[in-house]
Amino acid sequence: MDDADDYLAVLQAMTRLHLDFPGDSSEGVTTHRDDADAPAQPAAAETGHVKQPAGEWAEVLVSEMASATSMDDARCRAARILEAFGGAVCARAARVVRDKDRELENVRRQNTILKKAVVIQHRQHNENEEKGRELQVQVAQYREQVRRLEADNYGLSMHLRNAGRGASMPGNFHPEVF
Repeated sequence: MDDADDYLAVLQAMTRLHLDFPGDSSEGVTTHRDDADAPAQPAAAETGHVKQPAGEWAEVLVSEMASATSMDDARCRAARILEAFGGAVCARAARVVRDKDRELENVRRQNTILKKAVVIQHRQHNENEEKGRELQVQVAQYREQVRRLEADNYGLSMHLRNAGRGASMPGNFHPEVF
């Protein structure tokens, strides 16, 4: 009874892993043999290419265990199946790691680009602030110049008025003399 519980636990664990691989189901573990005494050989374990969905792994395990002629034969078959299954898990994990490494490299590249963009924007912002300060100084200088010119204009207009009144002075004085 204990072996049956272990067997069911292994089947449930394999089913929960959802190791669905693309590819045809002809690859994988060989399940049927004409020679019942010879243990089944995992064909994919020899080639290193195991691509089977989780349900097929369970079917392979069940058929191999059903084909076993003794407990030792069942253990050998289970060991080969588990080796093939472990190889499939490792291959998938390696593929996932490669994909994640590519993603990480892309994210790092984008991060570098964004950092450069932030540095460029910061530099442009600082340059624009400096130009704004320079323009404020120029505006202040121009305002002061306008104020001086208005004062000079006012002074000149007063002189012009006074000069116009002076022409009405009695006598024959030449205005350029005085």
